[in-house]
Amino acid sequence: MKDVVEYISTISEPITLVDRALVVPEWRVKKTVTPTTVVDRLGAPVVDAGTFRLGDFEPAHFVDRRNQGPVKHLAGSYLYGGFFWHHFGHFLFESTARLWAADALRGKIEGIIFLRAKAFDQVGPLYKRILELLDIDVPLIFIDEPTEVEQLYVPRQGCGMGALAAGTPAYRQFMQSKLRRITPRQGAKKIYLTREGYGLRRGGIFAETHLRRLLKAEGYQAFSPEQHSFEDQIATYLGADHILGPDSSALHLVGFVAGEQTKIGIVLRRLAGEIDMLPQLTAFTGRAPVVIDAIAQIMQRSVIGNSTWSTFAELDFPQLWRQLRTAGFIGSDQSWGALGGTQRSKQLAVHETKLGCGLNVIWQRPTTAAETA
Repeated sequence: MKDVVEYISTISEPITLVDRALVVPEWRVKKTVTPTTVVDRLGAPVVDAGTFRLGDFEPAHFVDRRNQGPVKHLAGSYLYGGFFWHHFGHFLFESTARLWAADALRGKIEGIIFLRAKAFDQVGPLYKRILELLDIDVPLIFIDEPTEVEQLYVPRQGCGMGALAAGTPAYRQFMQSKLRRITPRQGAKKIYLTREGYGLRRGGIFAETHLRRLLKAEGYQAFSPEQHSFEDQIATYLGADHILGPDSSALHLVGFVAGEQTKIGIVLRRLAGEIDMLPQLTAFTGRAPVVIDAIAQIMQRSVIGNSTWSTFAELDFPQLWRQLRTAGFIGSDQSWGALGGTQRSKQLAVHETKLGCGLNVIWQRPTTAAETA
């Protein structure tokens, strides 16, 4: 009789092969709630089906299959993909996290099983295109109720938000080998990832137009990722040798494809905004990014919607020039001047008019003794 679980260790990281696996999305029957889990034919949890997410580990749970009641049955062999997110950043970090095993299982599986992280009807064209670039050419099967799968390959999670942001070696190699096949863009060696395309809706850097102009004089081209295709974004990052940008999800895609030769700088717009960026950018590129902290104060919309998108960092431009020059991102010997009173007032009026509300200072950098002397 074949073992319930077979461990496949002929590739770089283990994959668990489970016969008669039961895949359970969060399931409610009357007052009983069964949490998301994957178990074997005896009900024992498949450990590698557990999920690292945002600093927590959500393990697979035991299911008493003697009392499970009727379940759907799915014949054939499948790869377990975990949760499918219809959100660009979460999709990249979490929905691709187990696909590193797909190449090794080519010809052995009939599809990839996903659970819906949130309700949706169809997979969007962006996500379909990303999966094509990753050479995923088998159907996606979405499980919405407890389902017994004839054979299920469960790869270890290779990446995730929080503890797994650096990715495992197999996952990093998989993503880079696929995405770096895109032809690099020519003629854009210095890139600044601007948030101006959002029209202030998602917060960012106060008076970013002024910063963009200063960087343009240093040879940087402004690039709004959300206005370009996935391939264009990757091509741009592959072709650049200097990339600057505020701490935001755009830098995560940079991390997936940029190499050690690329100099990456994070211009902080949030206090300690680099914390979620450093593990991934360092591990994937092989080089720690430079963190530029020139925040003078942080302002917040008086009418707050999404708190994450409600703040604007006002930068100390002389300090910003000093840090960028020291780190080798710019070469000008002429210091950048502070934003003057009239110019600042005009920028503040623009922000408040577009936002339809005022901006209130919620944090200021403490003045040092040297500055007051």
